[in-house]
Amino acid sequence: MRIWHPTRRQVLAAAVAAGSGLASTSAPKGVGKGTNNVKKEVGYVRANDDVQLYYEQAGSGTPLILIHGGGLSLVWWRRNFPVLANDFHVIAADTRGCGRSDKPAWGHRTARYAKDVYDIIEALNLDDVTLVGWSIGARTCYSYLELFGRHRLRAIVIVDETVHNEVHQAPPPGSEKQPRESNEAYRQRSLRSMVSPRDPDKVTDEELKWMMASESNLPVTLGADYRAQDWRPLCPVIGVPVLITAGRHSTALPGRCLYAAEHIPGANLIVFEQSGHCPFYTEADKFNRVVTEFVNGTPRS
Repeated sequence: MRIWHPTRRQVLAAAVAAGSGLASTSAPKGVGKGTNNVKKEVGYVRANDDVQLYYEQAGSGTPLILIHGGGLSLVWWRRNFPVLANDFHVIAADTRGCGRSDKPAWGHRTARYAKDVYDIIEALNLDDVTLVGWSIGARTCYSYLELFGRHRLRAIVIVDETVHNEVHQAPPPGSEKQPRESNEAYRQRSLRSMVSPRDPDKVTDEELKWMMASESNLPVTLGADYRAQDWRPLCPVIGVPVLITAGRHSTALPGRCLYAAEHIPGANLIVFEQSGHCPFYTEADKFNRVVTEFVNGTPRS
């Protein structure tokens, strides 16, 4: 039997068609219902264009900023935020247009998202920051490096994302929406396969419910911006330590992540054997461990 692994683009397409984005398996020890399972502070940062950005923070020490995938929300970090807060000062924010942040019609490009991250860093007066970006959140990290260089950064963690569409593996046959398949069914099938590619049925109905509830409609400018980006020329001049994490069963690994690992000086690549596009969720214990080891092993900037 052929295992199907949808691309992120296909999942987003299914979400848009349904009128609303992305991704289980077992949760790591000590994690209940997401970021509510830890003592935290919440608030808003006003970006320089007056958009209010919602964030949550917990823990102390070296700052980590968690940047979710496009059209989703910070609830996707529910298996990471409480655990990483045991060792670090963890900040998770809803990207503009998502979650509890403002929903402006403008600014849906990764350069603007990177400026929002900059505004959060400045407002909270953070130094020695590690950015952890998943999917479009990883593109936001590349954009931050291009615009602001090493400003207040310690390191970068890229989570399963490409540097350009040309190095993206083609989706396998059968991954597209099937004839007579409803938008809802396609959306659920896409999420299940992306979160748990080896056994999609392990994703529970309860998980699907909060995953779909986290989705937001974003203007078409984000997709156009995504397709136009090419971070390959940036890779050789990146001057901060970089950890690249990728799922073995993701279309990201063959081209997306290997290219970055081969062209970013000193970059480390760690492959998550059971995962697709969501290694931080599917193999949360391993992800939390490798991020902790990477940050602790990286010298202060």
